[in-house]
Amino acid sequence: MNLFSIPRAAVGTTIKLARLPLDLAAGVLRPSPADEERERAQAMRQGAQAQAEAAEQERERREQAAQQRREQAAERERTRKQQAEQEAQSKKRRAAQAEKRRKQAADRSAAQREEAIDAKAKRDRLEALEAEKEALGEREEALTAADEAERLEEAAARAKSRRKSS
Repeated sequence: MNLFSIPRAAVGTTIKLARLPLDLAAGVLRPSPADEERERAQAMRQGAQAQAEAAEQERERREQAAQQRREQAAERERTRKQQAEQEAQSKKRRAAQAEKRRKQAADRSAAQREEAIDAKAKRDRLEALEAEKEALGEREEALTAADEAERLEEAAARAKSRRKSS
């Protein structure tokens, strides 16, 4: 280094320092290889972090979708159970109604049989009463005939005794 080189270096450094903000703004300055390596590593970290965040978001999306499918399946199962319960209740109601109709039909049939039995009993009783009436009529005729025969016999006996006494 000589005497002239020191002021030259000082002036050159001063100019470089004065231009530094402008060069940085214009992007003229090139980073050193270490700075580049740091920036690349930082970019890789940021890329890896972005990928991890994307993977986490995808996992959360899939988890939400799976949860939604589980909830839908549970809702379908609840709906299916409700429908099965409603069908069972409907079957029970129909069975109860059918049983009620069968009982009513059986009651009607029993009432009809009872009425038929009562009607037959009344007819039989009427026939018996008519037969009894006929028998009483015949007996009355027989008694009347017997009374008439007795009266005629008595009249014949009186006539005979008058003929003998005369």
